[in-house]
Amino acid sequence: MLVIRLQTPNDPDPAWAVLTNKPADWQHGSWEKLLPAARGQDVVLLIPGREVLLTQTSVNTRNQKQLQQAVPFALEDSIADDLDNQHIVWQTQANSALVDVAIISRARLREWVNALQIHQLRTTSILPDLFALPWETDTTLWQQGEHIWVRTGELSGYTSSDAALPLLLDSLAAGKTDPIPLRLYSDQTDKWTTDTRFVITPETQAEQLLPASLQPALKLNLLNGLQDENRAQLHQQWQRWRLAAGLAAASALLTVGIYGVESYHLQQQLDAVDAQNLQLFAELFPGVSDVDPRGLKSRLASELARVRGKGSTAGASTSPLPQLSAFAAAMGKAGELTVEDIRAQSGTLTLNLQAKNQQAIETLRDTLEKALGNPVELQSSRTADSVKATLTLGGKS
Repeated sequence: MLVIRLQTPNDPDPAWAVLTNKPADWQHGSWEKLLPAARGQDVVLLIPGREVLLTQTSVNTRNQKQLQQAVPFALEDSIADDLDNQHIVWQTQANSALVDVAIISRARLREWVNALQIHQLRTTSILPDLFALPWETDTTLWQQGEHIWVRTGELSGYTSSDAALPLLLDSLAAGKTDPIPLRLYSDQTDKWTTDTRFVITPETQAEQLLPASLQPALKLNLLNGLQDENRAQLHQQWQRWRLAAGLAAASALLTVGIYGVESYHLQQQLDAVDAQNLQLFAELFPGVSDVDPRGLKSRLASELARVRGKGSTAGASTSPLPQLSAFAAAMGKAGELTVEDIRAQSGTLTLNLQAKNQQAIETLRDTLEKALGNPVELQSSRTADSVKATLTLGGKS
């Protein structure tokens, strides 16, 4: 177990001890020196006792659900801040109605959790640092500089300043007739030599952490219940935003549905155009089958080339095949065109076409005139989204 002691969340000089079943020496240094010791260890974080209120209350139940409601209610009058902003953990005492309680600001507790996450460490327990003081049966008091830590029980204690020491000692001795056993570590021992109210046992191992000091206090781990609070907050946020999230999801589904319907209609139109082109191709070339509508333009060119070769051998001057051949070659240069109808009569070839723009029609006519050496008659009309045209080719090439 790695025990880390910090004075502030961004403390650059941590103290730490690797605790087993034997006393461990405190070490002091930098995070770079500490982090290698954390590998494979459970991490316990000790934070300043001044940030945690340790108290007791009396609750006549041991049911955890009832305690969850009763403990905050019992403490409501003794806490100045809003209880909704406090994180409260407790531990019942055996054969007693007393409950040991630890209270810390919820926001501050999360700052301490984040303090270790910055260094890629995850703490399993957070405790006030006064639980590092030795505890057996006697009250333990440590005095260092202006700070005082007092441990009065296994799960109880408090911190104070040096200025409040006289009042603190008076409260410890109040109502007692016999001298009070006190385990003491102090860097100001001269203040204690004449106080007869206490029987002092000097602490000689101030730089050691004892397993018996820390292990019992883990029952009052400040992380207890924090995960449940996080879940409750998430649930509360979900309740608040559930309607908005539902509307957003419905909007997304509606958009996908509209897109799907539009895609379906466009595909139907495309299939209808493909079927019309295939029907026209079949009328021109009844002996050709298995034509892919997407490769219809190239197949038309190859069939026209084949027919043109036969037509030139026959030498029929009135055959429309030369015009068809020239038309097939010109289609590749003209852009995107759709053939709606082809009629041949008395050496004249009439082509009914549809294009997205007039330029494609003009390019087709120019290409045919250059290929045939004869003028090509053009008639065209524009609709909302396309241009329809009729090309008339003479019977001689």
